Amino acid sequence: MAPGVTGNEKKFKALVADFVTTTAGLGGTIGPEVVAGELRQRIQFIAAQIGVSEATVLHRYMPEDWGRDMARQTYRQIQERDAHIDAVPDQQLPLYAVGRLIAALGQALLFAAVNDAAADPTNRFNQKEASEAVTGLGIALTSPPSDDATVNVAGNTLAWTKDALTVFSDNLQHQRWSSCPCGEDCGQHERDAAVLRTLREDFQLLPHHLA
Repeated sequence: MAPGVTGNEKKFKALVADFVTTTAGLGGTIGPEVVAGELRQRIQFIAAQIGVSEATVLHRYMPEDWGRDMARQTYRQIQERDAHIDAVPDQQLPLYAVGRLIAALGQALLFAAVNDAAADPTNRFNQKEASEAVTGLGIALTSPPSDDATVNVAGNTLAWTKDALTVFSDNLQHQRWSSCPCGEDCGQHERDAAVLRTLREDFQLLPHHLA
């Protein structure tokens, strides 16, 4: 039974509306469907953890101020992360390192595409930022290299690259993602292990304060 129905629809919609309204008051924008999806996942997770119905979770365990409080907390986290990314300085990287990092991000996006979103329960892999990192690294390659064959890479591109590859590595290491999540043994374990080994080498190509 989906939360927000059978007598609980009014509270569910109110929590979503509070989140959207509070976010707008803080200067941000978020669609109600995104909030509703996140709230449903949270309710389902709690229900599974404590062994009660989703309707019970919504009624007893979701406070009336959830929407307002979560919106403020989420906004603070976004602001802090944006500030962290903006503080990362631009770096000179060798051409081969940029190429390797593009390849690693390509594999991360491939694995994200072929694996169910539920296989990343923390929902930490940001495909938009990973794609932006690929774009940023590609743009860096279009700039004229210096005499020692390095190019300048923007700090935010480096931060997005590191974050995406960190989540990718974690999902590989804990076998949440696979090159072939079909359930059959078709050699994917060996391929996944090889990708993980290469990925660990790629991390060494990032500036030391990021790797």
